[in-house]
Amino acid sequence: SRSKMLVQKMLVQTPLTPPGLGADVVMPSINEDTPTDTPTTTSFEARALELLRLGDNARALELLEGADKLNIRLVNMLFTALIGTGVGVDAAAVRAQQACAAHGIAPNASIFNNILAALDKAGPPEAVLAWLAKMRAAVPVTTTAANIALKAHLQRRDFGAAAELLRSMMKRAAGADYPPPPNEMSFNTVISALGDAAQPERAESVLSTMIDAGFTASPVTFTATIAAFAKQSRPADAARVLKRMLAARLQPDTWCFNAVLSAYANAADPEGARATLANFEARAAEECPNAAPDLVSYNTLMLACARGGRPAEAEAAFQKLLARGLVPNEVSYSTAISAHARAGNAAAAQGWLDKMTAAGIAPDAVAFNAACSAHARLGDAAAALRCVDAMRAAGVEPTASTHAILVNALVKAGQLDAASASLQALLVAGERLSAPTFNTLISAYGKAGRRPDAEAAFSAMLAANVRPSLVTYNALASVYALEGDIDAAEAAVHAASQRGFAPDRFTYAALFNACEALPARDRRRRAVPHVTALLSSRVELTERLRRSSARLLGDDSFAALLKSHRGSGGGGAATRAAQRPRASPSLRVEAPEFVPTGAEGAEGGGCSAGAAAEAGEDDGWTEVQTSRRGGRRGKAKPPPAAAASATIRKEKPPPPRTSTAPQPSAPSPVRLAGVPLTRSKSNRARLLELAQSVAAAEAGDAEGGSPASGDGQRGSMRSRSVSSNLADALTVPPAVPLTRSAASELAITLGDDMRLE
Repeated sequence: SRSKMLVQKMLVQTPLTPPGLGADVVMPSINEDTPTDTPTTTSFEARALELLRLGDNARALELLEGADKLNIRLVNMLFTALIGTGVGVDAAAVRAQQACAAHGIAPNASIFNNILAALDKAGPPEAVLAWLAKMRAAVPVTTTAANIALKAHLQRRDFGAAAELLRSMMKRAAGADYPPPPNEMSFNTVISALGDAAQPERAESVLSTMIDAGFTASPVTFTATIAAFAKQSRPADAARVLKRMLAARLQPDTWCFNAVLSAYANAADPEGARATLANFEARAAEECPNAAPDLVSYNTLMLACARGGRPAEAEAAFQKLLARGLVPNEVSYSTAISAHARAGNAAAAQGWLDKMTAAGIAPDAVAFNAACSAHARLGDAAAALRCVDAMRAAGVEPTASTHAILVNALVKAGQLDAASASLQALLVAGERLSAPTFNTLISAYGKAGRRPDAEAAFSAMLAANVRPSLVTYNALASVYALEGDIDAAEAAVHAASQRGFAPDRFTYAALFNACEALPARDRRRRAVPHVTALLSSRVELTERLRRSSARLLGDDSFAALLKSHRGSGGGGAATRAAQRPRASPSLRVEAPEFVPTGAEGAEGGGCSAGAAAEAGEDDGWTEVQTSRRGGRRGKAKPPPAAAASATIRKEKPPPPRTSTAPQPSAPSPVRLAGVPLTRSKSNRARLLELAQSVAAAEAGDAEGGSPASGDGQRGSMRSRSVSSNLADALTVPPAVPLTRSAASELAITLGDDMRLE
């Protein structure tokens, strides 16, 4: 047809360049008088839509390209059909633009939303932001589009841009075209991204800001926050957020309870998982029949038992899911196999693999790998190879994990050269490999004192385009520590930080071992920055790290340093060691950020800030803690994880507490005036107490005070930054006019200085 020929001619004349890189199709201006429908549109749309629903994108595309007249809905369908036939998002977007121009259609927000959604799935985040700029120039930006842009900023780890966009959405002026107002999805997007970035505290801070600004948090929002703590193996905090959700009179669903269960599973805490599931079952029976435990719930309990080294309890959980009338799946059997494999019982693992086959469930790669790992743990390389042969015979291709298990089996058997030869053969064959394959060999070479071979394995890893993990750098640091090469160990840790990895207890153990191998005259000088970093971080101060620190610094010096960090209230390892009883020996608290180590001018330096500095103090987002969270993180005492049953029971909300803190004499007390607190969920007395504390902190800074160290010093800097913004909004002693509810206005004011670090 004539329309089709016109489009083809335009495609020849217009290069399909990505948006923002040159040739763009000129979009027609929006004209409400532009006709978009014809008498035959309805039936034609129905045919095209039916083809798309059936997945017949090719026929839908042929139908749409042959149409004499299109409207904006048909252009959207054209774009969808192009994507479905394998056309790139950028090319499909350009062709949609060309169709609009050919048919005299003014594009509306729906076409841009469609393009942005497709780019969100398949394109780079830069393309999303480029098309958002196009949308702003053509039509008003919708909240859906802004949410996709938020996700794009977060994917680029540009937390400052995401913070600024969310803050401006919250403070949107009436009648403004941009940015659009936020909705629940806006906050959920940021919370989920922070969870993926291993920053659960900041995820919860966004939740608090959302509530205090007058927005309604749904169970989905709370579940995303719980999942953020679950990913970091922090069940006590996950249960605390669940309790907070119940206090808000929100009913958790099955997904929410499963998120809490996963926290206990990740922490290898079967007791906590079992208690949580028991409360889950009781609550479902009494109050929430539609939120009953499902197969995922019992599989997660099995996983907690497997990771906790309790294969018999994992089997008991398997029997319990059968008693509940649930049908086990591949995950159920694979977890049972893994439970016995972790316990080193290869015969039992193989037995469960046979049970899986007998139940009519074809074992997948996960199941075979679990059985193979049981032999690898025993160093039985021959049995591991036989298991892989059976895997191939069943039509299941070995995975990167399979190769890692085989290399580990050879290493366990003491056959390092054979393991290296096997790895070289895999590289030559172009097999897909993962970091654990190399990590095992690097660690083994280090223990054998073969530093050149360990470095060669690391070089081969990089050459194979396999991304190193934190375990990789810890293994390298351990290799150098055995030789007392503190400079090389620190360089390995610095390289890890540049890749965005935060140090864990194994990182510090390697650094301490390297320091202990130094001559006595250098030992303390090189260790001080690293011990300081540990105490300032969120890494758990284990007994082993405590003893190493005392040996390196001396008992008296370490005790004094530990006391100073506890007193600073910075929320580091020292503070948590004094305040948080461990729920179980397996519970670990990982560090969400790489903390600079040591004072200025310390010779030898310490763990470099690396990538963490890129998302540091100047990225526009400061963590905001409100009174509803119980004060600063370093001073709060979350409930012990051992009391898992108590943490999820429905409790009556506590009566309002009256502050007993003395009121500051200077400056004069802050008064809040304006709209009564009818919309806000904050307590007026607590809000006033927060404002008074900020004013008192400002006065204390003006009078001068002793500087804190480590995280305490940075916390003081953040308090001054927040208080400087509040100074513009709070006038003392005159009343403060608040145009919205007091809590909402204060939350948004604090939001000016929030930072996603």
